[in-house]
Amino acid sequence: MSSKKKLPLAKRSPSLTGFTAVVLAAGKGERMKSPRPKVLHDLLGKPLIYYVLREVLSLKKYIEQVIVIVGYKGEIVAGEVKKYLSANELGRSLKPKIRFVYQPRMLGTANAVEVSLKAAKCANILVTCGDVPLITRDLLQEFMALYLQKKSDCQVLTAVGSTDNALGVVLRDKKGKIKSIRERINFSPDLTTPLASCEINSGTYCFKKEALRGNLPRIKKQHKKKEYFLTDIVEILYQQGRLVDTHTLNTVEEVSGINTQFDLSEARKVMQKRILHRLAGEGVKIIDFQTTLIEEGVKIGQNSIIYPFTFIEKGAIIGHHCSLGPFTHIRGKTSIGNYTQIGNFVEVNRSIIGRNVKIKHFGYLGDAVIEDNVNIGAGTVTANFDGKTKHKTCIKKGAFIGSDTVLVAPVKVDEDGVTGAGSVVTRDVKAKTVVVGIPARVLRKKKG
Repeated sequence: MSSKKKLPLAKRSPSLTGFTAVVLAAGKGERMKSPRPKVLHDLLGKPLIYYVLREVLSLKKYIEQVIVIVGYKGEIVAGEVKKYLSANELGRSLKPKIRFVYQPRMLGTANAVEVSLKAAKCANILVTCGDVPLITRDLLQEFMALYLQKKSDCQVLTAVGSTDNALGVVLRDKKGKIKSIRERINFSPDLTTPLASCEINSGTYCFKKEALRGNLPRIKKQHKKKEYFLTDIVEILYQQGRLVDTHTLNTVEEVSGINTQFDLSEARKVMQKRILHRLAGEGVKIIDFQTTLIEEGVKIGQNSIIYPFTFIEKGAIIGHHCSLGPFTHIRGKTSIGNYTQIGNFVEVNRSIIGRNVKIKHFGYLGDAVIEDNVNIGAGTVTANFDGKTKHKTCIKKGAFIGSDTVLVAPVKVDEDGVTGAGSVVTRDVKAKTVVVGIPARVLRKKKG
């Protein structure tokens, strides 16, 4: 019997099939017309790069290391990503770890990848973009598996679509092999490829690291933009006779990059549909997909009904058998218990709502804690802001809040307390006590 100890699995496999994922996130995104780094633009409650990293980090079978290349406002980008990591929103396991590499000068995608190679540990490199939020785990897994199966030096993820694409058009030789990628800035009149609809580059690649290391320095600076384009590596590898392959999609949806506010709007439609389909699959009854907005990360229990024109923001948690809407706005840091009904033209913000609560018509409830079996009358408002500070309102079990009540926080309505219609409550209401008026005064104690 051998006396040699078995090495841990991670050390036994020398990453011949392992990948370093390089996520490009250094660009400014000038066409967004915003000072905010492009990858941090909001898509249904999360930054664009969140979605890319979520899918990449889920591929633990292949991805052993993740490098995020940052440049423009790099500290802000890194800080935002770290925030989601610390909140553990990018998966239960934070392995593989994310490493941030700074691109000192904005010299293009080839320079960004070259900068990352010093930190890359694996034999294979997956390059993808931080502004492609619709890309999925399944697609990336299929793409990497095909690359390993074919033992390519380079594989490009392409799609059939319009040439209105900054990442370029795929050109093939007479045998059908990919020979180069021409970015839109380099289109020339004698280009024979039809420009209406053709095979386009997605910006996602698999490479053997040694093929990159030896050939990235050969890429020449593009004269118009004064940058080094990673797309040029394809032609270099082709001329060397290396194996360059493609994986081609029939639609551009999953690989569409965000370059303009219009692109962001179109991506929002697709992502919203995915979120709603997922919730419907979990047993949530959504009456109208076209008029319902639910952000990423919202949790809704089975058999809850969401009526049209309901907006639910990130961080909201809704129990089962609830009814929301129509025209209801549930904002962040709000929790709603089981069997609760929130109806027409109600806004709830940073509040905890208990079980079997009824808030059916109009009103604003902010910074409130509402316990079980409470009835909130039409037109109720928590006046939670005094101009400097947000204050809490607490409504205990079984309370009945009359229509058009204004609760001036900080204030508490104790168990089974009652406010009359039109009351302005400035002092705590004791248990089983009825208050009315402006300001509200005790009318009587409830019997029993």
